[in-house]
Amino acid sequence: MRRVVLLLGLLAALGHGMPALAQAWPQQAGHGYLKLAYGTATASEQFSFDGRRRAYAEGVNDDAFFDRSVYAYAEFGLTRQITLVGAIPFRRVFVRDAAFRYRTYGLGSATLAARVGLKPLLGWMSDADALAATVAFTLPTGYTRNRTPSAGAGQVDAEVLLAYGRSFYPAPVYAQLSAGYRHRSAIYVLSQAVPCQNEVDFDCFADEQPDYEDELTASAEIGATIAGRVLVQGLARGVWSVRAPEMAFSVNNPFPTRQRAIKVGGGLRLHLPEDNAGLSVQAFVTPWGRNTIRSVDLFIGLDTTL
Repeated sequence: MRRVVLLLGLLAALGHGMPALAQAWPQQAGHGYLKLAYGTATASEQFSFDGRRRAYAEGVNDDAFFDRSVYAYAEFGLTRQITLVGAIPFRRVFVRDAAFRYRTYGLGSATLAARVGLKPLLGWMSDADALAATVAFTLPTGYTRNRTPSAGAGQVDAEVLLAYGRSFYPAPVYAQLSAGYRHRSAIYVLSQAVPCQNEVDFDCFADEQPDYEDELTASAEIGATIAGRVLVQGLARGVWSVRAPEMAFSVNNPFPTRQRAIKVGGGLRLHLPEDNAGLSVQAFVTPWGRNTIRSVDLFIGLDTTL
């Protein structure tokens, strides 16, 4: 049952380009988990800084933001209580305004993290409970941050997360919650900027190295396995800038300095005949936000345990 719960807890591996760092169950020592996913996010609207819905790009009534990216995610149990985590996307992003269509291909920001199981420190937790803390760093991979659109925000992030999970065995059901704090630094040395020529480089914008606001993060999920083969999930995630947004983000660079948003969705995972592999589908919508894209997100992934 522990192995099943570990698989269940790992399935929300990707959402809107973000790896699932807030898991409560560490990997067993010497064991690993790999997932490769194709993700799409499409938007015709954005939530303005005051929460009102508006067109993503002025003068464009149809879809104007398209993310068609591939994500790789891996975990490895270094010890019984310490799990190493890594993730990296290959970004394919397209945006358009009333005059031009822009596109970007290339590696985005990578994530390196360590998850530490805290359950041994608490004598009162039962076998059904799990508790872990994760420390994560998001690192640019040398991409050009002032291209339209950019493959990433261009600076280094550091995040601390706490996650609690519970298995409801013998029922094939689990649930987990997480909360975290993300520090968005002003360290830009791992990305680059290029000079822009006015009226020549239409896919370039001035490199201002904006001051990104720190964020609170949270997630919740519940899952149930049907007939021992199909996992059904309910998922919710949120991000909340410490200071409220005060101005809209640029259509040319869809990385707002301050944002608040909620994403809700669900997922299905089919256990393949090979016991250690699975095929998954997840979908998310954005019912509320401030200074963020109002997108529909879909992810198709293949995962395996080692």
